[in-house]
Amino acid sequence: MMNPQPSQAIEPAVYTYYQATPAVCAWLFHQMDQLHEQAQAIVNRYTEGYIELIRQNSAVARYPLGIKLEWTTDDKRLLGWGVGRWSNNQFIETRLFALPKDRYRFHYLDHFLAKAPLELKTLVFETEDQLETIRKFNKRLTVILELLVRYTLIACHVNKQETKQNLDAVRHELERLSSIEDAANSFSNNDALKRWLRDQAALLEKEAEYYVSYYWSNNKKDYSLETPSISLGLRIKSNRGNSISIEWYEAKFLGQKAIEKKRYKKPRNVHRYSILEKIVQAQPEWFAKLVIETEDELARIRKQMWLLAGVKEALLDYQNV
Repeated sequence: MMNPQPSQAIEPAVYTYYQATPAVCAWLFHQMDQLHEQAQAIVNRYTEGYIELIRQNSAVARYPLGIKLEWTTDDKRLLGWGVGRWSNNQFIETRLFALPKDRYRFHYLDHFLAKAPLELKTLVFETEDQLETIRKFNKRLTVILELLVRYTLIACHVNKQETKQNLDAVRHELERLSSIEDAANSFSNNDALKRWLRDQAALLEKEAEYYVSYYWSNNKKDYSLETPSISLGLRIKSNRGNSISIEWYEAKFLGQKAIEKKRYKKPRNVHRYSILEKIVQAQPEWFAKLVIETEDELARIRKQMWLLAGVKEALLDYQNV
């Protein structure tokens, strides 16, 4: 942890312990590789089945339906259907059908094949059932990857306005980490990711406790003759599901004990108490600096906790597909 001094600003640091481990990366990319292999096998079986149907029924040729297999994290037409022409048992000149946003199934196939031979309908819909599952799995893994990238960038204090090159660099580093994991390790379960999530949550809570203590210890010191006209309290509150929230409140003191006089609120999934800027505007400079610098670090921690929760939710979705 950092050891900031009261007389100077809290200096941002690179938190290498908040980066994904090789075991986590190995599991993630291995799952993606397996999905790619399964998808390719499904496409190959469809191709063989389609060619065989053409030999059996010439009417099938009126529906030159093929599958476009592309693997990129942001491709909205991943594993897409389209029409074109078949040449030497290969599907080319594809005009892809549109897959609606946040959907996993090409319902346009029902309309396109309304008058198609029954054998072709059966082949296409059985194939699409399998591809729909692959798309769902791939979406969850992509979400986990994107959240890990964002989590790592925040931990490294990368500015919001960083370009796509930064994202690509982090993805490349995650792929590199996955390649150095011991090949003898088992990839059949996600224990590495679950363990990493637990460890990261514990680290974030420990760091949050550090900054809360830092705030209180420096708030009590006599920096100058100026004293704040408002008492701000800071606390960590335990929530259900083993999560925590880091809250500011207007305090009233009874001896050494701080009692909540007014609790400040922030919108859900907003990680900063923007009201603090206004509250400390007319306060002594040392106090305003202490509050804002502490909140800067706490806002980062809140966002990291939010991203971890997103990874955990995506992992549960992945397991339940």
